[in-house]
Amino acid sequence: MKKLIIFGGIGLVVLLLLGGGAFFAFKTLGAKKAAPAAAEAGAATAEGKEEGKAAAKEDDDEDEAPAKGGEGEGASGPPVMTLNRLIVNLDGRKNAFLKCDIHILFRNHELGKLAASDKPSPENSVIRSLVLESISGKTVEAAMDLETRESIRNEIKEKLNEKFANKHSKEELEKAKKTGKPVKPPIKDVLIVDWAIQQ
Repeated sequence: MKKLIIFGGIGLVVLLLLGGGAFFAFKTLGAKKAAPAAAEAGAATAEGKEEGKAAAKEDDDEDEAPAKGGEGEGASGPPVMTLNRLIVNLDGRKNAFLKCDIHILFRNHELGKLAASDKPSPENSVIRSLVLESISGKTVEAAMDLETRESIRNEIKEKLNEKFANKHSKEELEKAKKTGKPVKPPIKDVLIVDWAIQQ
């Protein structure tokens, strides 16, 4: 019985070593085969970028600095402030309220980081106040109307751009001076991602 246990243990160790060796060989050989493919893909991407530069100049938003990632930022886009589960009472009926989620996309990364931060900031407070002011006091009928929702979205964007019109980074101001184009508004877009009415 002891011999059986010993041989079983040795067999298990041998199997583990063989499995580990096979895994190591697979990873090593797979990496060597993947390297040339990655180099070819990189070369093709570089060629595509050169060809696409002329088209990219046409698009106003392509010349914006890419996001560096991190809290409150999209992985490859502008910083995003999420206002989730905003609840306001609706006029006209008892116990009627609106629950919505609104996302604010920033062109100005510094402002976006301040606004989207978990820590309290004046920017965060001002944005929340303006958004609540824009969605409050609507009737149930108005809240159900798609055109009203679109006008609220545009109203929030305009108010925020007006409020933060002077919040431009040095890089943005220098770039505008060099190109002769006006500085773009700090708020890129306002998106209503959820809109529910309870009566």
